[in-house]
Amino acid sequence: MTAPDKAWASGATNNVLIKVELNGVVLDDPEGKPRFYRGIQAYPRLGAIAHRIRATDLASIYAFNGRVGIEIGKLSQDDRIPAKVSVEELVSRHFAVIGSTGVGKTTTVCMLIQKILAARSNQRVLIIDPHNEFASHFPDTSIVLDSDSLELPFWMFKFEEMVEIIFSGRKPSTDETDALYDLIKSAKTRFSSAQTSAPSNALSAVRRPATPETGNISADTPVPYRIADAIQVLDGWMGKLDQTYPLPVMRAMKNRLEALARDPRYRFMFGKAMIEDNMARVISKIFRIPTDDKPVTVVQLAGLPNEVVNSVVSVLARMAFDISLWGGGGYQIAVICEEAHRYIPKDSSLGFGPTRTAIGRIAKEGRKYGVSLGVVTQRPSELDPTVVSQCSTMFVMRLPNEADKAIIRSALAESSGSIVSFLSSLADREAIAFGEAIPTPMRMRFANIVRPPGVTPPAHEAGAPAPALTGADVFRVIRRLRGESGD
Repeated sequence: MTAPDKAWASGATNNVLIKVELNGVVLDDPEGKPRFYRGIQAYPRLGAIAHRIRATDLASIYAFNGRVGIEIGKLSQDDRIPAKVSVEELVSRHFAVIGSTGVGKTTTVCMLIQKILAARSNQRVLIIDPHNEFASHFPDTSIVLDSDSLELPFWMFKFEEMVEIIFSGRKPSTDETDALYDLIKSAKTRFSSAQTSAPSNALSAVRRPATPETGNISADTPVPYRIADAIQVLDGWMGKLDQTYPLPVMRAMKNRLEALARDPRYRFMFGKAMIEDNMARVISKIFRIPTDDKPVTVVQLAGLPNEVVNSVVSVLARMAFDISLWGGGGYQIAVICEEAHRYIPKDSSLGFGPTRTAIGRIAKEGRKYGVSLGVVTQRPSELDPTVVSQCSTMFVMRLPNEADKAIIRSALAESSGSIVSFLSSLADREAIAFGEAIPTPMRMRFANIVRPPGVTPPAHEAGAPAPALTGADVFRVIRRLRGESGD
């Protein structure tokens, strides 16, 4: 709505220009019930009378005709009309929840997950949680994996993922990458050869794995090896007169491996149990096979070393795709990626390449095999545009940034572009929803999340102040940093 005249005359006639975007028509079906059809069959004539829409007509616009819709909230303009989505379209074709900090993205995502689990009995959900916010929403239906309970053996990491960890995110030299590749391959081959040649009745502290032929082993093959073997290989290399790699490179690599193996923060990778061939147990636990009535896995990243987070996310996303691919379509999992712009940034020079590849593969090919993606971010303009374009349903909450609004405007149909102007003024838990799982773009308010009886929301949600730290808390932090047990 605009006024052509700058002045407004009180008590007089004032001209107002109204721009209308035409999306479709409401016609009565053979049974006399109103039904919404996209597209315009006949345009209104100039001077036609406009009137306020009837509730029945409004409800028909957002009704699911021939599809099953699950209620997730109410329309903002009429709280008597439910806002519904198609769970099948929501999950199978990926979705995104976008909004600035504090608008209710976490509780919205948790409510959507609850609806998905209620509608799909075989669904699993893997939540990548960088801020440890999701666990309290699923106290009875989830397992929580943090720095203490996560098991992800170092030998399950691919070569590029180990490079990220060994060299702490810096770009290594050619000598360093070549040396590390040969080192990992040699250690895996040595361990596999020892296991193959060991008598079948020999007692061993290490569980004997089923390994491929040693000639087929590469640095990417997910078979066990020991850091002790890798260090022995390095010692052997450094003791030769004719050294293949520079001595400073090998010495620094040895020191780094020894430091990682002793660092209590990396126990989830280099603990004593990590040299067993426990891959089946690790996969079963993380990806809920079987579910044991806990279909949700919350992986809390806040307690992990910062230099290992990208590699951990890469391994989880890659394994989720591979399990679905080789599971023959019988395994359904949704990977929820909170703060997605950290892992799949728009700028290809930022972030971590293998993580971008793993998540991008889910976005491009996942729907064929039963693995789907849920993207949660506050900065869509910093996301990989390919991943954004693969999210067929979007829930856009309050967004003040103009660059972010431009991304949403480009994703919307041209006839619905004006709703972007509402994004700066949306209330908490209110959103503009559009896409394949929505009959037509709508402004809606999400329903409150349903918590099990007796479960209280986290302090940051309830608005309660955080408890003051005591001297005992300080000592607890110190003991944790030193890897000591006890409270």
